[in-house]
Order: sequence, then structure tokens, then C-alpha cells
Amino acid sequence: MTHPEFTPEHLRHLYEGEPDDDLIQGLEPDQLVVEMDRHLPQAHFSPAAQAGFWALRIFVLLVSVMVVYIFVNGVVHGS
Repeated sequence: MTHPEFTPEHLRHLYEGEPDDDLIQGLEPDQLVVEMDRHLPQAHFSPAAQAGFWALRIFVLLVSVMVVYIFVNGVVHGS
């Protein structure tokens, strides 16, 4: 079921792709609200990509712990 406010022009953009930034900036406020309220489907990644994202998460956590440790150590020892 399509949204009652969708015109053939809206449907054309759905099938042909998203409009350029210039077109988005030219939208009326109510049109922008309709577009921003549209939900996107969840992305599906390959197992290798998922493993890469988990490795990136772990890396960011380890680096964050290192930064906090260095900061606290510098404050405590006054160097």
C-alpha cells in the first residue's frame, strides 16, 4: 500500500533512486517530514563483513580503554 500523499513523481524517485541534495533542499517542510519519516530496511552483510565490524568494535573499545588509562595515569602522576 502506498502513502496517500505519494504522487507519480514520488514513486518515480522510489524506483529510480534518491534525488540529489539540491532537490532535497528544495522540498517543502511537509514533504521533507514525509521523506525523513520513511523507514529504511535493515542492511544485511556477509559473515566476513560482520566479523570485520566486530573486530572494529573491539579495536575501538581497546583504544578507548588505552586513552582513558593514559589520561588517568597522567592526572594521578602529574606528568
